[in-house]
Amino acid sequence: MDIISILFYLVTSVVILSSIALIAVNNTVHAALLLVLIFFNTAILWLMMNAEFLAIVLVLVYVGAVLVLFLFVIMLLDIQVQKTVSKKLYLIFSVVISIIMFAELYMVIFYHDFENTVVENLSQDTSNTYEIGLLLFTEHIFSFEVTAFILLVAIIAAIAINMSDRERALRQDPAKQILETKKSRLKIIKDNEI
Repeated sequence: MDIISILFYLVTSVVILSSIALIAVNNTVHAALLLVLIFFNTAILWLMMNAEFLAIVLVLVYVGAVLVLFLFVIMLLDIQVQKTVSKKLYLIFSVVISIIMFAELYMVIFYHDFENTVVENLSQDTSNTYEIGLLLFTEHIFSFEVTAFILLVAIIAAIAINMSDRERALRQDPAKQILETKKSRLKIIKDNEI
């Protein structure tokens, strides 16, 4: 068994275990961070299949934009979470996950043979990016638009859920702010009053 096969089994097992953990965890922030791990390992699989553009787009678009949007919606919902785990366990867990991710990336970059790849269906005038864009915006345009619509509905639903809980929302009264004076806002405390 060569190093690429070992890497493939390692990456796919991390994706499968992270997917199971994603479904099992109760904390939504932890679920979003597990999604980062899944996206990263899926990008490594794309790299192993010589689809470098798709791997970079997966990391940049999904981890860099969509997942940040998910985290924004999670923070907007302001879900109360009970913290029962110590910070040392979080540190150990994050160091282990980081080492696994860097080891996988190292193995892909230094042990994968990117030179001996043969592309048969593409002419010299077109690129991988052009072919993906052509397919995405011609044959798969409906799926592309449906995905965008689902993301839009999810954002609107999160905002609507947050706005329905009126007693938690902080509101300002401009009339009260205008009527405030320096005396009501500022109180000078002397040393003997402390």
